Amino acid sequence: MSFAESAPTRLIRRIPIAARLGAAFALVLLVLGLVLAQALQQTTATQRAVDTITQDTLHQVMLAQRTQNTAQAGAEQLFALFVVEQPGARAALQAQIDATARDQQVAHDALVDSSLGTARQDAALARVTQARSHYLETFDEALAQVALGTAQARPVMVERTMPALHELQRALEALVEQRARQAGDDIARLHALHEQVRLRLLAIGAAAVLLALLSAVLITRSIARPLRDVVRLADAISAGRLDTALPPAADDEVGRLTTAMDQMRHSLARREARIAELAFRDELTGLANRTLFGNRLETALAQAAQQGNALSVLVLNLDRFKQVNEVLGHRLGDEVLKEVAARLRDTLARTTDAVARLGGDEFGVLLPTRDPQAALALGRRLLAALESPVPVQDQRVDVSASIGIACADASAEGLDPAQLMARADLAMNEAKSANHGVRVFEPGMERHVEHGLTLLSDLRRAAEADEFFLLFQPKLRLRDGHCDAAEVLVRWRHPQRGVVPPDRFIPFAEQTGAIKAITRWVLQQSLRQLARWQREGQPELSLNVNVSTRDLMQPDFPAQVERALRQAGVSARHLCLEVTESAIMDDPLLAMDCLQALNRMGVRLAIDDFGTGYSSLAYLKRLPVQELKIDRSFISGLDRDEADVTIVRSTIDMAHHMGLSVVAEGIETEAVGQRLRAFGCDQAQGYLYSRPLPAADFMDWLRQHRDSAARLTQPA
Repeated sequence: MSFAESAPTRLIRRIPIAARLGAAFALVLLVLGLVLAQALQQTTATQRAVDTITQDTLHQVMLAQRTQNTAQAGAEQLFALFVVEQPGARAALQAQIDATARDQQVAHDALVDSSLGTARQDAALARVTQARSHYLETFDEALAQVALGTAQARPVMVERTMPALHELQRALEALVEQRARQAGDDIARLHALHEQVRLRLLAIGAAAVLLALLSAVLITRSIARPLRDVVRLADAISAGRLDTALPPAADDEVGRLTTAMDQMRHSLARREARIAELAFRDELTGLANRTLFGNRLETALAQAAQQGNALSVLVLNLDRFKQVNEVLGHRLGDEVLKEVAARLRDTLARTTDAVARLGGDEFGVLLPTRDPQAALALGRRLLAALESPVPVQDQRVDVSASIGIACADASAEGLDPAQLMARADLAMNEAKSANHGVRVFEPGMERHVEHGLTLLSDLRRAAEADEFFLLFQPKLRLRDGHCDAAEVLVRWRHPQRGVVPPDRFIPFAEQTGAIKAITRWVLQQSLRQLARWQREGQPELSLNVNVSTRDLMQPDFPAQVERALRQAGVSARHLCLEVTESAIMDDPLLAMDCLQALNRMGVRLAIDDFGTGYSSLAYLKRLPVQELKIDRSFISGLDRDEADVTIVRSTIDMAHHMGLSVVAEGIETEAVGQRLRAFGCDQAQGYLYSRPLPAADFMDWLRQHRDSAARLTQPA
């Protein structure tokens, strides 16, 4: 991409865009203003000249007309002397003739004066003066003859005075015509001059427009081209070409934009490099992560298929690392992981560089061997490297691990990376469960889990296919036998296997994560059923729903519960979620956050199967729970085992002191029910009262139970 610029362009781009635009507009406005001022000035001058010529011409015409009129009047007055004989009348006429002669003289003098000193004194005016002199001469001669007698004066008047008058009139008319023609010529010249000026102004205006266009082109180019360069740079950045050359950056606004784009480019390059590093490297240990390990395994398998290269996969999982985190805390647990990673790296330094942290406390190793014995030997070396305690902040932490190995031998032809890793995982689980330290995958292990894999596939579609169904087991208040709650139990009706017992699919669903979809389905269906019952006249009925460890680990689980309540139209106080001790203790801090969010919503919370797990009273007293359920293993022997009596009574007393309601599960005999009532237990459920029932049967049971309770309380 070329960003070469000419020297004028570089000079222009040093000027800010706003200043460029302002200067261009100011220049155009200045030129147009000058053109307009010149046009106004020229138009005014032309109009003034035309007015002057018109006024001068009109004045001279009027003077010529006056001269002509006075001459005509004098002739008429002279004729009047021929017919007037009274002396007084003749004297009056003589006075008029004198006055008219004076007026004629004044008019003629003014006519001559209006032309003096100018180019308009010409032959026409000379002829007028000559004709007037001849006229005055004949007029005076006729006037003198009248005094002697009309007979002598008449021939002079007719033969000399009148022709002289006509000659004067013709001279005056010629003068007027000449003056009009001259005025027309002058006005034409003025108009021609005005037209020339107009054309010149038009040319200047056109030049101004061209200047404006040129300025616009230059300014547009000085803005548009850098902007195009910036757009190309942005396109290159968006396409991932972060090494694209930077266009020249001036000091204007586009230059600042270019600089900002370049800073963004560098920032994106750094961020992309960081993302790439995070995408393929484990940030804590510096080892390859699962993604990079998977890529290397895929490449190695492809090469093994083509070239017959040796290949084995080793999966290492630390033993009891969860306890390390719980006792020492996650920060010190991270230090342990870093030390384990360093020992693995040192042990494998001359064997392979393909060692990765797959996640949590699990590590993977890609070995250039397909010999199970060689892989076993390397696995034992790794276990030996972990035997010495890990020093962490003045403490020494014992670390052990379980290792599974899968080899890509002839029987493994056609395996993909996921299958090879699954085999190594199976071997690792076998090693952990049998406490063997390290195991190599055997075909029998895979057959053992085929049933589980099929079950997982079926579980994933069971919720969508509505293969689950719900049962409801009543919960009774021991003090009066009243029932206002029930526990929801989920069952699976498999299309081929029939009803699958919960102890066969619930633990497996929890291990694989399928329990999350099951819990979501149970919540939605049970709350819809509860809403129907409440609309049908059971407004105080509540339901207990079990949730698992996987559910509590979901950050959005409280939002899922809130959404299910809102969609069903059920108040949160009518829902109680049951959580096992083990679910809480797997990650107490995360579980605490989830339970507190549910408690703030108004959902009731219960600890299920209390006494069967390892729980901390420090955590228990901080949990926002309202109910504690004693496991059936302590209840079933309550009428014959004093140890169970002591445990149950102590649990009830402790729970009541903590403000918790106590529920006993698994009550099957009246004797056990009586003892629990005597101990102050709040609620109970079990086969003594009812088995888990379908929705319709549960409602029939509830009506019958309430009718029976009503009859027993009626007075005899």
